[in-house]
Amino acid sequence: MRNLLLLSACCSLTLTLSPATAVAQYDGAASVPDQFATGFGSIAAEDTKAWLSVLAGPEFQGRGTGQEGFLKAADWFAKELAALGFQPASADGSWFQNVPFYRVAVDTDKSSLKAGDAILSTPASFGISQFVGEYSQELPVTFAAVTNTRPEIADDAFSGQLLIVRSANSFRPDDPLVLKGRPACLLIVQEETDIRTESVSRLEESHIDLPTAQISRTAAAALAEKSGVAASLLALPETSLIVTSSAKATISFTVERESIDVPNVVAWYPGSDDTVNHEYVAIGAHLDHLGTQREDVFPGADDNASGSTAILQIAKALHHSETKPRRSVLLMAFCAEERGLLGSKYYCENPLRPLKDMVCMLNIDMIGRNEETADEPASQNDNTIHLVGSKKISEQLHELVMDANRYVNFVFEYDEERVNSRSDHASFAAKGVPVTFLFGGFNPHYHKTTDTLDGINFEKIANAARLNFLTLMMAAEHGHFSRNP
Repeated sequence: MRNLLLLSACCSLTLTLSPATAVAQYDGAASVPDQFATGFGSIAAEDTKAWLSVLAGPEFQGRGTGQEGFLKAADWFAKELAALGFQPASADGSWFQNVPFYRVAVDTDKSSLKAGDAILSTPASFGISQFVGEYSQELPVTFAAVTNTRPEIADDAFSGQLLIVRSANSFRPDDPLVLKGRPACLLIVQEETDIRTESVSRLEESHIDLPTAQISRTAAAALAEKSGVAASLLALPETSLIVTSSAKATISFTVERESIDVPNVVAWYPGSDDTVNHEYVAIGAHLDHLGTQREDVFPGADDNASGSTAILQIAKALHHSETKPRRSVLLMAFCAEERGLLGSKYYCENPLRPLKDMVCMLNIDMIGRNEETADEPASQNDNTIHLVGSKKISEQLHELVMDANRYVNFVFEYDEERVNSRSDHASFAAKGVPVTFLFGGFNPHYHKTTDTLDGINFEKIANAARLNFLTLMMAAEHGHFSRNP
């Protein structure tokens, strides 16, 4: 079992940050009530940039779930919260709720495709399929290009051979062509961008005995050329075609599987009123992104270092606020949102505090860039943000957000309800908890390696933090919301 390692090399930034005196609400915003002014005023765009530069920087390598960069980010995040007066939320005094996963990954140092002495593959050429283990063998090569209609073959047609398959659609090792032909080894051709070098899942997947891996189209084409076979065979086929070759290839690959723990960061800020501080407002953002894939780093500055930075800003505002929330605050930075909301789903199935005592859950995801489409330039969205899901469970919570927004003055948009199930608030909504989701909208850098600090709207992140700080403080005073009929 792989456990979280605390890494002292990641030091706290909050010791150098002090409350700011200047705030920058949007035009037309009302003056902030006195009881919230100190905390509200401590939220500053320059702090946003400092935190975001760390989260989206090289140290954390895109914060991929199951990757070392995420563990470093989680440790750093916990230290920031400790410096801001938060307490560990786990019953054992830990900042982390470890979520069990299974990780399957190609060992690139032990994986290669050769024809004679020529190495035809790169470290990124191999991807996982459903095989776990080691394989190395020299075999004669057969190429198959297939459509939905499989060609007729004899039983054991591929016995003792390396079968390389390019398919117009998804192809699995239990395909009838494979089951009947029984190759010694199967390579499934994929475009380089579709190669999966690792997978992290909560499920213990079944594995197969047939040595199988994904192989890049570039490597497969190089082998086709060495084998005297036209590389055009590996284009998406219009009709199925099987080509045998007298050439041999040496195929070696190793796919490893391990159990790992990946943490949600969980922190607690006790409420000031002992009569109600068992109740709490939850606020969260996913800390993870896509990490490092095929040697490319996906920094995830907007998705979702921006939301993670915003909840740090809210933590700072609570720390500096002269008025403390009556009810407690549970702050969560989730793992594995990009893998299907797995971190937040795990929390909801294994809550550290009773869900019945959760007043509401405020989620922040992708608030660092102005929305940008082919028909709508980013410059039109300096002060807009999507408010998603706020009316689904409690209209009363929605009205409270409207009240809080008088002091920030975002222009709310409501045309992205299609994303209501695509971020971590959905896990809580499924349990009947009233939720809100602040979302900046999509942009051309979504899930790209170009999601860096370039073009980030630091003031928008700060204003999203200001809005949710006010919403949190008002909700902590209000207590439980009525549900919609």
